Amino acid sequence: MVGITLFIAGFFAFPSSHVFFTFLQRYIFPGLNYVDRFAISTRFVSALQALGASLVGLKVVFTSTDIMLHRQPILTLYACFGLSYFYYDVVVMFIGTYLEEKQEDPQRDLYYIWTKFFKKKKLIVFHHLLLPLVGFPAITIWRKQKGDFFLACVYLNEMSTPFLSFKAVLETFEMRKSILYVTNGVLLATMFLCCRVLVYPYMYWCYARYANIPFLHTPFKIPLFCNSFCLLLFSVQLYWFLIIVRGVLRFFKPSPKLQQKPVSNVNGENGFHYKSD
Repeated sequence: MVGITLFIAGFFAFPSSHVFFTFLQRYIFPGLNYVDRFAISTRFVSALQALGASLVGLKVVFTSTDIMLHRQPILTLYACFGLSYFYYDVVVMFIGTYLEEKQEDPQRDLYYIWTKFFKKKKLIVFHHLLLPLVGFPAITIWRKQKGDFFLACVYLNEMSTPFLSFKAVLETFEMRKSILYVTNGVLLATMFLCCRVLVYPYMYWCYARYANIPFLHTPFKIPLFCNSFCLLLFSVQLYWFLIIVRGVLRFFKPSPKLQQKPVSNVNGENGFHYKSD
């Protein structure tokens, strides 16, 4: 019953926060149009959700006394609350794309906009639609009330998201050449590497110490499902990290072609750059 209540709370909290902050920006940023305010609100809610998940993850990681058996219900409770976020985010991403496309050309129809949206963001869409279907049962049922520490480490993936959101906001205000943008980019790459890439080898290392086995033996001592789930998440995070690094390097070493004609725009839910059509 508590889980259902938290799910309903999240179902209303995320869109309500988006609507409220979009309205509030009329007074904070009176010079912005509605499309930009909508996009900033999407980033704001994303950062809020990430902050919540990160705080829960940090709390569990630093207070676990047994990485396999110590139970901390706050993980499952937050999973119930945050479950609806993934579907909410797909919806607001599409609405944001719809508004941008209509602002650019009012004649563009829904099918064209959806096709363009899905082409550019299909990885994020699949991530957001499938992760709750696999991740939520894994959190609540399949892990058999073990491994809260490792689940908390996965929650720490979200620690890089506020930097991604801030990056997109700075781009909205055309601050790509500012020191603040560069600093945020370096912090983003660092946090992404630590919290979304290296965290997976770290979990295997922790289990190797716990079980008193060599690090390289760890994959053969844990369930296949755990290995598969970690490999899937690690692969996606590594792919995104390489995109971020490429973007940082492009900033420091812009090519003449890029200086003459921009070839990318910000479209991804995580603020990544995709080539324009």
